[in-house]
Amino acid sequence: MSEATLCKPYGCWVYREIISTHWFLTTHLHRPDESNWVVRNQWVEIIIFIMKMRMKITDRDIEVMRFINEFGYCGMPEIQKRFGIGKVSGYRLLRRLVKEGYMCHRRLFFSGHGVYYLSARGAKWTDLPAISHISFDYYEHQMSLIHVYIRLRQLNPNATWMSERRLKHEKFYDGVGKLGHVSDGILILPDEKQIAIEVELSLKGKTRIERIFKQYSTQFSIKEVWYYCPENMVKSLSLLAQRMPFIKIHNIADFLA
Repeated sequence: MSEATLCKPYGCWVYREIISTHWFLTTHLHRPDESNWVVRNQWVEIIIFIMKMRMKITDRDIEVMRFINEFGYCGMPEIQKRFGIGKVSGYRLLRRLVKEGYMCHRRLFFSGHGVYYLSARGAKWTDLPAISHISFDYYEHQMSLIHVYIRLRQLNPNATWMSERRLKHEKFYDGVGKLGHVSDGILILPDEKQIAIEVELSLKGKTRIERIFKQYSTQFSIKEVWYYCPENMVKSLSLLAQRMPFIKIHNIADFLA
């Protein structure tokens, strides 16, 4: 996976390249011409240092912003669980990022936690754009997906995660996405085995589910599909997938317990 983008913070042209899960900055010494970029580690360190000093950004800030933008938005409980930080420390960090204009906070419901998402300014520290809107109907699915991701990360610490946002943005998917369906994420194991992850909280129509299953069966890069759903849907999905052993159906409550 690779992507290259151009940005211009404080009048200094910077080339940002993302390779797998790592990224680095390089600078051009003369004109901002993509055909004549040079890589110099000393300039990388200087630019990062200057940007952090001027913008009051820490490595942890960047890590948190990248996590949030990978999914678009999330709540404080998810941030606490992902980074293992306390409630007080977490709110202090996020309040600072909101105050400095890197992040926004919005309360979707009268009770419960609000959600955090990046501003355009904050998204410049990640390799995905800021979200344009938040869907109320998608909220429960979003939170469930993040918790599934966190659990998968705990069980597979050396795996790489490709979110639905990234799959759509980078057009990484082949076939399934082009036909209209993109998985909630793809887990890439160290042996490069790709596993499509689906969180299904409400049962789609039988015809639609069968069409998605059939699409997966033609995608040879996807070795398995793991579905996470409520207990009352396990039997129905298992019956539909009984002739497709590469599709695994899991009780989401048991998985997250």
